[in-house]
Amino acid sequence: MSEKEKNKRREFLNHVCPAVAMAFLGVPAIQSCSSGDDDTDTGSGNNNGGNTGGNTDAGYTKSGNTITIDLNHSNFSNLQSQGWIQFTAEKMLILKLSSSSYKAFDGRCPHQGVHTAWSYNTSNNRFTCGQHGNSYDTDCVTPGNGGVLTCYNTTLSGSSLVVTT
Repeated sequence: MSEKEKNKRREFLNHVCPAVAMAFLGVPAIQSCSSGDDDTDTGSGNNNGGNTGGNTDAGYTKSGNTITIDLNHSNFSNLQSQGWIQFTAEKMLILKLSSSSYKAFDGRCPHQGVHTAWSYNTSNNRFTCGQHGNSYDTDCVTPGNGGVLTCYNTTLSGSSLVVTT
């Protein structure tokens, strides 16, 4: 093989191999780092970075480890209609048990810690991770694959839900 052919082959491999590697390895890596744009986004973008007090325009405020949610705000309407939301701005799941009782959970999957697109099955009271398909009970005790969902304390005061993380 001539030197010119070797250079052409090398040039070809330098251009094609990264694209092929990205096709096989990059897509799953990119998906696992998804921002969750298809999730119910309640307040992201208007919460002053998520750690400095929130913004009442987004329907919630944050002070330290306490998040106060206005349940009448349109960003939280799915909580009333569907009974749960994935609160992506604060990386948590909120479940409505009754008109006066709510539960809140860390939105990280206990299996591998990813923040993902969750679903909720009302027939068995379990959240299912969209990344791995693992499901987790909402009793904060029964383990799923990798552990239990971390539960947060909640208090209802009028139309405000206070979550302490």
